[in-house]
Amino acid sequence: MRWFSTIFHKNRRLLNYILAAVFLLLVTVINDPVRISLAKISASVFYSPFFRLKSHIQELQNVAEENRFLRRQLTETSLQLVRLNEARRENQRLRELLGFEPPENFRLVPVKIVSLYQQLYPVAAVVNKGSNDGIRANLAVVNRYGLAGKIVDVMTNYATVQLLTDPSNAVSGRVGDSRQIGIVRFSPQRGLYMDNLPADAQVKKGDLIISSGLGGIYPPGLAIAQVDSVYANAGEILKRVNLRPTVNFFEIDELYILMED
Repeated sequence: MRWFSTIFHKNRRLLNYILAAVFLLLVTVINDPVRISLAKISASVFYSPFFRLKSHIQELQNVAEENRFLRRQLTETSLQLVRLNEARRENQRLRELLGFEPPENFRLVPVKIVSLYQQLYPVAAVVNKGSNDGIRANLAVVNRYGLAGKIVDVMTNYATVQLLTDPSNAVSGRVGDSRQIGIVRFSPQRGLYMDNLPADAQVKKGDLIISSGLGGIYPPGLAIAQVDSVYANAGEILKRVNLRPTVNFFEIDELYILMED
């Protein structure tokens, strides 16, 4: 039987051709009942595998289409989730802002940041309102945590905010408890600090530094920073006061321009 099996495998294609030819010959010479039976056998032997293959291909096509539909659904759901999360965060920001009272005779004009310019730190931001909205230079800019900077350049529909992290931007600040006044500055090496504060000034870690109102740009009473550390070396006439800003300049998104009523 082994030799028969070997011959069959070697000549399988030829045997298939012979078998098909025999079926075709029988179908042409025999009577109708037998021809019908042979036709059914032929369909079962030759057509059925192709029919099953076609069905399998159709099933794969249906699965591929279903996968494309599910991927679209997943993408749409992911985008919707992102929008909902952003709406939730905005809602939280607005809730926190409800507790922020602008200075007397001022109102808040909300703006969105279009672009942010930064070196080691963010130093400027372009916002989406300009002269068409009544924005002008030297208006104070805040967020819900405190003072962020001031308007320095105004276009028709945009304006540039100079942030407190710009080394050229200095603010007159006041120690919340002792009411003593110094200059709040920023340097990349030192961060935010308070300058021109006498060595005998009453200031300690945790004190709130607010805008003094001197200079005519920033209204008084806006939160600027908290005292992070205080150094007073013997023989020096000024204290070294390092600050931690109340505004996180790496996470600012919405700002508010203070406009006079």
